[in-house]
Amino acid sequence: MDDTAEHRSSKRPKLSKTVLATIERKRQNAILLRDSRLEHKTMKPVANKPPDDAQVGIHSETKIKEQEHKEDLFDDRIRCSQCNVNCNASYLYVNFSELMCDECREKDKDSYNMISKTDAKNQYVLKDCDFDYREPVLRYVRTVNPHRRGGEMKLYLECQVYERACVVHGGEAGIERAIAEAQQRKESFAQRKLEKRLRGLRDKKERKPKAVHVHEFEEEKCVNEEEDTYSRKCAQCGYVEIYEKL
Repeated sequence: MDDTAEHRSSKRPKLSKTVLATIERKRQNAILLRDSRLEHKTMKPVANKPPDDAQVGIHSETKIKEQEHKEDLFDDRIRCSQCNVNCNASYLYVNFSELMCDECREKDKDSYNMISKTDAKNQYVLKDCDFDYREPVLRYVRTVNPHRRGGEMKLYLECQVYERACVVHGGEAGIERAIAEAQQRKESFAQRKLEKRLRGLRDKKERKPKAVHVHEFEEEKCVNEEEDTYSRKCAQCGYVEIYEKL
């Protein structure tokens, strides 16, 4: 069991100090992002009423729309939690709400691995409700299932799954304990199944075959002399056999 636990632990993502710090600062970064958006929106210029000249009015309206478009672009920008640089919305932010730019993600790919839902449930002893109903609901991306033709599979961010497992099981020690208990249940089920199969084989071997009855006939009796018909009766089961002599 210890070897199995060590093997499962080796599969667990090795979170770098940067990722651990990101998890701890996630709430503060979210607050900073919200405050920066609110601060910028308060600086939004108010459009003056255009003059009567139609050409000047069109020109002013175009400037206002361009300004609003720039502000919308600003709302889609994030501050990377690792390099602390404002950047466009990245893959991790759009799909998993992680404040991480694409450049930093490329530098630290091992800390942001993807894992399928089935593997995540097995490795971290989680249930469907831990993914789909426990708040906040874990986000995922859909991709082609290589094991099922025409099927799809859900991919989760493994560091987020690990964080959810810590919440469910109460930290790293709780995860190890849950894995050990799941492995023990699995081994107990396999042992019971094996014992049931062996019991069936023993019962089949010890079961005595049904004896074949062999008739023990009494002396024959003549039934019809003209037709040379005779009969004889089994002394054990009472079976009567009628036959004709040639």
